[in-house]
Amino acid sequence: MEVCLAHMHGEPVMLKVENGMVYLDEELQPIKNLSEDELTTFTEEIHAVPYSTDPGYQAMINAKRAAFIVSILGRAVGEECVDRLSHILDHLHYDVLEYLGETGENDA
Repeated sequence: MEVCLAHMHGEPVMLKVENGMVYLDEELQPIKNLSEDELTTFTEEIHAVPYSTDPGYQAMINAKRAAFIVSILGRAVGEECVDRLSHILDHLHYDVLEYLGETGENDA
């Protein structure tokens, strides 16, 4: 099973579990005990959000993606894997904050 974790620089970041092995953009990652069932549940949660062209839709999806990454970060092993997931999480978090107007860019 494969799911989109984020869109970064116009490209999807894909997470896949295949035969018990976890891949992030086709690179094997040391994330313990991540199951296809968890990816299925995550996908169902994403699809449960009614589609809209409103920017709030994407913010909600990104918030759900961020929460999922937080749920698997504790199972990631190794600095490289943790750093990669943290980078994706930071990107998603910024996008949500930007939607909420809390990035500080418009402060006077």
